[in-house]
Amino acid sequence: MKIGFIGSGNMGSAIFKGFIKNNAFKAEDIHIYRKNKDKLEADAKNFGIIAHKNAQELVQSCDCVILAVKPNMFESVIEEIKAVVKEKSIPIVSIAAGLNIDNIEKMFGFDVAVIRIMPNINAQLCLSTSACCRNNLVSNFIYDSIRLAFEKIGYITEISEEQFPIFTAIAGCSPAYVYLFIDSLAKGAQKLGMNKAKALEIAASAVIGSAKMLESSDSHPWELIDKVCSPGGTTIEGVCTLEEYKFESALVKAVENSVVKDRALSKK
Repeated sequence: MKIGFIGSGNMGSAIFKGFIKNNAFKAEDIHIYRKNKDKLEADAKNFGIIAHKNAQELVQSCDCVILAVKPNMFESVIEEIKAVVKEKSIPIVSIAAGLNIDNIEKMFGFDVAVIRIMPNINAQLCLSTSACCRNNLVSNFIYDSIRLAFEKIGYITEISEEQFPIFTAIAGCSPAYVYLFIDSLAKGAQKLGMNKAKALEIAASAVIGSAKMLESSDSHPWELIDKVCSPGGTTIEGVCTLEEYKFESALVKAVENSVVKDRALSKK
């Protein structure tokens, strides 16, 4: 299957590089078009992928097209390619935040197969957390092929489109929360005399290990917390302090507010 990317900013380029690195697609089966000609030529040269001079030419050459442009560019890009998409019945994959399948169908103005996938920034390390859904025009073959490709660059799960704002809050936004958590741990260590760079290194390693421990365990998070908290010890002291300062409530509220914001942006 030949797959095309229209646009290849940070997320788009992370995805196609991951596809190549993990053998989801051969480089010669990946087609790309982006407006920056210098970067387009560099991508083709550096990764062995196929560059195109315009979006219509790319669609003509592919079996499926990923729209990796910013949401505010969708209408202009769709206007450019929709005649070819209709002629060839090309399935479209969107990775745009805030644009649902109904929005995209209306931009095309005719029946079109649409897959919606929401990856997160960790795609740059082939550790993406992605969610997907589709409309009823997408064939099982195309859907399974795209899901399998995204499995090569991380974790992917199918959810209802109504839950995409929630997914965005806990997978799309959470890397920033984790970075803030790690930085705060390091800041505490720095306050007490440790070099900040060393503290960040230690805190990041501990968070990675803790996440892997939870991922590999059948235990509830609080069971693992209890295992770390010795009676009268340092960890239970810290956990009680976090509870006193509403750590859990603040995170729950952050998720709620992110969902509210996502839904407000979608309405716009």
